[in-house]
Amino acid sequence: MSSSLTAQERLQPFIDGYVEAINAGNLEKLKDFYHPNSVMVEKDKSCCFGKAEIVKSLEQMITECGKTTIELTNSKFEGTPAGDFINFQTAFAFVTEKAGVLRGNFLQIWRFDAGEYTIYHDEFEMI
Repeated sequence: MSSSLTAQERLQPFIDGYVEAINAGNLEKLKDFYHPNSVMVEKDKSCCFGKAEIVKSLEQMITECGKTTIELTNSKFEGTPAGDFINFQTAFAFVTEKAGVLRGNFLQIWRFDAGEYTIYHDEFEMI
């Protein structure tokens, strides 16, 4: 997989589903997007390991911020030649009911395993 277009074509349906799950507040569906050994890192602050801990962290954010939707901009995709890993970098805005608009950037490494892509590494920082 040498071109970013191919990486985007492979990953975009998964990104769309991930965004849809966040915007619907569907934590069970959101959990399915994470690899069993996934990690979520808030740069220079904290990290979570595994699906359950990551979803618990996201649930806490939704509880504190109220209804939350996400908007992505300036997205970039880069894949390995075999297509087994795709890096996805983007700016995001969480539009929340209680906390206003929260902006940041994230880098996700998606891993192809068992016929689908899941998030293996999810690193973000708020700006």
